[in-house]
Amino acid sequence: MSIDIERLATMASGCATALRARFDALATLQAELDALDGQTCTGREWWRDRDHPTKTPKLYILHSIDTACPLHGEPSPGKRLRCYVGSDPAKIDEARAAMAREKKRRDLERELSRLRGGLASCGYHLQSFYGLLGYMVGEDGQARPR
Repeated sequence: MSIDIERLATMASGCATALRARFDALATLQAELDALDGQTCTGREWWRDRDHPTKTPKLYILHSIDTACPLHGEPSPGKRLRCYVGSDPAKIDEARAAMAREKKRRDLERELSRLRGGLASCGYHLQSFYGLLGYMVGEDGQARPR
């Protein structure tokens, strides 16, 4: 097996740039997540009188039992939040937008978790990389010969 020192050096020299890009992505995701704080709804749609021939359908937002909602607050223990929206199209759109923001928040949380896990794995592998070269990495992140 031949060892190409130029290729190894090129790969190693690109690490700092790649890590900075991932940390920038982490900061961007966190900022997006922070912007959604308190503006999402964890509930789901429920329509009253939707199938009634003469009554106007009215939208309610139902939340799971014992589940707090950033927009609607905390339920009593063992209870659920049930929020009346009504039939006003603007209020319906507003409620649906808040639920869509919650989906986006969950997606951002998953992506943030995935990215953090990847960075933690990078740290482990970089320490292993230095270990294979006969170095140890100190608390300050500096590699020193053993």
